[in-house]
Parts: sequence; structure tokens; C-alpha cells
Amino acid sequence: MEEKLNKHRVVTFLTREELEFLDKLEKDMMFSTGRHLSRSQILQDAAELLSMTGMSGTGITTDEELMKRMQEAISRLSQKWSEGKE
Repeated sequence: MEEKLNKHRVVTFLTREELEFLDKLEKDMMFSTGRHLSRSQILQDAAELLSMTGMSGTGITTDEELMKRMQEAISRLSQKWSEGKE
């Protein structure tokens, strides 16, 4: 039996460059595999990836600190995966 997940709508404001990046990912996947991936699915997957890092937002006061913390968390997760651990 498939578990039904509660999903919530999130409205966000992105720069033109951020939108172009999401569109490029979407188009690259479409042309290379034939599979469609929406912007919202890309953002959902990014949030899921960050949740897998166990990252905390405690003490973050600026966008720069947030980006640094996310980069470090993703780097640790990537290192775990490359070592064959999960």
C-alpha cells in the first residue's frame, strides 16, 4: 500500500539566474533522458538532500553562513557516500 504524503505549497522568489539554472537542469534531463523534471521537483529533491545531511540551522544569522553550512553538510554526505556508508 502506497503511503500518502501531506505536501504543502511554498512560494519563493528567485533571481533570473536561479530560474535559468533550474530551467537548464530541467532541459538537460529532458533532452538526455526524455524524462521531465519540474522546477518544483528539483527544489523538493534539494530539500530532501539537505534533510539527509542532518544539518542544523542553529546559530545561522546570514545567507553566507547558511550557504557555508549547507556546503559543508553536503560535502560530508558526499564523502560518506563515496566511502560506501549511508
